[in-house]
Amino acid sequence: MARRRELKGISHSLNSSFVSRNNDYNGFWAIGRLKRFAINQGLKSVTFTFPMPASGANFDLINDIGQRYTVMLADLILKQQLPDSWVKNAAIVIDFYTNDNAAQSAECHTSGDPFKCVCQITDDRGGDYSSIIYGRCLPHSPARELRSNRYLG
Repeated sequence: MARRRELKGISHSLNSSFVSRNNDYNGFWAIGRLKRFAINQGLKSVTFTFPMPASGANFDLINDIGQRYTVMLADLILKQQLPDSWVKNAAIVIDFYTNDNAAQSAECHTSGDPFKCVCQITDDRGGDYSSIIYGRCLPHSPARELRSNRYLG
């Protein structure tokens, strides 16, 4: 029997995938690309709500990543055999200018500034299921990064 508490696991799965080094956009780590986007747009954070609104931003980066995670959320709900109606709201927020002490003290073996990524799912009864992951990243720079050829023919 399906239980709403399974939404906690879905939240963590989405968040873990989102901050993963395997989450790339055109061969480069998506988090670094998002940080560069945030800097260029003067933003402190980037928010993805699911499903992505049809009138979303005109940025391929935001649309492509948002659509990928909209599909992933739907797939995870289907795999857990949960009714779609149980998910009222879902969002991923990545904060690049966090003042959170946990982010500052998080031991990471990567360089860059700390970030905080929160995935939150609200069910139809108002229950919140969230996952918080801290990490570090630098803004995207093709001169400094190696491009993945994972998707090249």
